[in-house]
Amino acid sequence: MMRRLFSLLLSCLLLSSCGTIVTPAKAPPEHLVSEAPPAQVLPAPGEMPELLPDGRETGGEDASETSAEEGSTPVETLPEPQRVVDPTRPMVALTFDDGPHAVYTDQILDILEEHGAVATFFEVARNLPKAPEAVRRAAGMGCEIGSHSYRHANLGKMDQAAQQADQAAADALFQEVLGTTPTLLRPPYGSMNKTLKTTSGRSIVTWSIDTEDWRSKDADKVVASVENAGNLDGQVILLHSIYESTVAATEVLVPWLLEQGYQLVTVSELIQLRFGDQVEPNRTYNYDYFRFQVPPLPAETAPAAA
Repeated sequence: MMRRLFSLLLSCLLLSSCGTIVTPAKAPPEHLVSEAPPAQVLPAPGEMPELLPDGRETGGEDASETSAEEGSTPVETLPEPQRVVDPTRPMVALTFDDGPHAVYTDQILDILEEHGAVATFFEVARNLPKAPEAVRRAAGMGCEIGSHSYRHANLGKMDQAAQQADQAAADALFQEVLGTTPTLLRPPYGSMNKTLKTTSGRSIVTWSIDTEDWRSKDADKVVASVENAGNLDGQVILLHSIYESTVAATEVLVPWLLEQGYQLVTVSELIQLRFGDQVEPNRTYNYDYFRFQVPPLPAETAPAAA
């Protein structure tokens, strides 16, 4: 009995002399363990994505390819601002005949595009294969494409059958290049007869200011003919897109007209927005129409006399 008591006492002394024994904590149940979110890696300088107005990110080619592979919707390009015509402000229509020209048409379009302007091009159909991309570019810019006959023939000296044959040949080429046919017709030399006026099915358009650029081939004279023409509101200016001198004149005239407060519009826009009229088939819009029927503008928007 004494031996057992002595052993128990010895065990207690040994335990009291040792350090505190720490037992490992039990792991908490799995459903109480929250997984830490992965660290967010910021892109290096110069690789920061750009944000669209709606907050979406857009990147370069690699980003586009990744999105396409993952099936995400590609980012759409925001549309460019649309050209606006103010019917309460003066406007002028520049028109160019006899093209398209393989060089000069694009140069004229460069000038118009630089200034956010448009014009109407009356093209000779058999010239279309010489510069089809220029014609498509003009149409894409909002310029108006009219017919100047198939081969620049004198339509006023033709009978109805010959006129219709010329139009049919022209329409075939316009359809091939543009996928559509013009509704405006400018007869070469301004020559027309009653048959053409009443059976062409087109709106026949001439002009009210003739720069005679074909005669002078002098840019300074062409510019002067416009600048000295007085009030240009509602006028249709005749030019030709097949002369280098006309390109040079256009480079001066376009900014000058804009500085004078004129809007550069197509012929159809001029008829509809300045005259409040309709562009109708088998109707002629000529010198008298543009020169003498201009509705008055409010005094504060009317241009000063040149």
